[in-house]
Amino acid sequence: MFKQVLFSISAMFLHACGSTTKTTIPLTSDEDKLAAIQTLNRTIQHLPNAIVTTSTDIDWPAGTLPWDRYTLPAISPNGLHAAAQLGSPPSIQTLSGNDNTPFDSTIIELHILDPVLGQKTSPLLIEERGLILSPSTNNEYLLVERPLGESGRWIGQIDWDTGKLRWVVSDNFINAFPTTNMNGDIAWSRRHRTEGRFHLVAITSRGKRIIDDQKSDWLLPTFVGLDRLRAYRILDGQLSLVEFDLQARNPMLTSISLPIVNTGGKRELAWQIATTNQTASWHSTHAFYHPVKKRMVIWQPGQPLETIVLVENSVAATPVNDGSWLVATDDRIIRQEIGNDDGVHIRNHLAIPIATTSKQWTHLMLVPQGNRLDVRAINLDK
Repeated sequence: MFKQVLFSISAMFLHACGSTTKTTIPLTSDEDKLAAIQTLNRTIQHLPNAIVTTSTDIDWPAGTLPWDRYTLPAISPNGLHAAAQLGSPPSIQTLSGNDNTPFDSTIIELHILDPVLGQKTSPLLIEERGLILSPSTNNEYLLVERPLGESGRWIGQIDWDTGKLRWVVSDNFINAFPTTNMNGDIAWSRRHRTEGRFHLVAITSRGKRIIDDQKSDWLLPTFVGLDRLRAYRILDGQLSLVEFDLQARNPMLTSISLPIVNTGGKRELAWQIATTNQTASWHSTHAFYHPVKKRMVIWQPGQPLETIVLVENSVAATPVNDGSWLVATDDRIIRQEIGNDDGVHIRNHLAIPIATTSKQWTHLMLVPQGNRLDVRAINLDK
């Protein structure tokens, strides 16, 4: 998702959720994953009113990354660094925080992207095995998790330049789903290994705070801008997205929620939804994949139009500085203005869009090519 996906290719196709009244929501099967991979090179038929542009006219090569066909890389906000998780990926039970059994089947490589010349450099291999790559990064470091069984689940920071791993959370709790922003604030989900639910922990300039209502399962936080946090909540089978104001003394008192599914909400589903789309934490907007609407949805609490649906069958979306969105379906990528049902075609194949903070390459696009991802840079501010 695609955890951001998109994080894994399987989460792109969460079309199993057809109604909020279903009591069970099947996860993506291996057959679905294979079918998803087989669509990557499929060409679509142009819509009659669409404006089609050849990709070579508007984007250019920025690098190539290895890909396990499941976990998408983590990209730094400036678009200059990427981390690839390779090897056999952990199970979704491990990824979603249900299982904490140690494993050693993954390795992480650090790559330098070059949106200026497109030159390749040798990757830096991280010696520690058995790490789970978080999609959340800033320009100094990326985040990882390490399940350690009875010894807890630790959270580490890996320096982009040196590859040095530093454990920033190393206790006996199950610490999962770390996220950071441009200020270096950090938040994650935490539970005791014998406890049945997670609560949230946030460390910002205001100090360390626990965010919890003593009854919900709190999962997969992400920063939106510098002063807001969103997380997924499961309570009595209902899965919701909740936003908090981190400037408040007690963020829980500021919570606003958006129901996603009314029954059958599970951690696995929350993980797939949350990781379909790599967020741009420096933007004040955030889109997520809605398994009932089967498309990307923008949530704007307090605005006259609080929820906006993007193009049908969209599986990833990232904001553009002018208020439009770069939106991907399984066979095209478009630039969509809010309020329009379609948009200007950027590519006629699947590409995964990622916003950057650069003024020269405002976005990157990850183009699946077998067991690698071609990275294309594009400037949408021209």
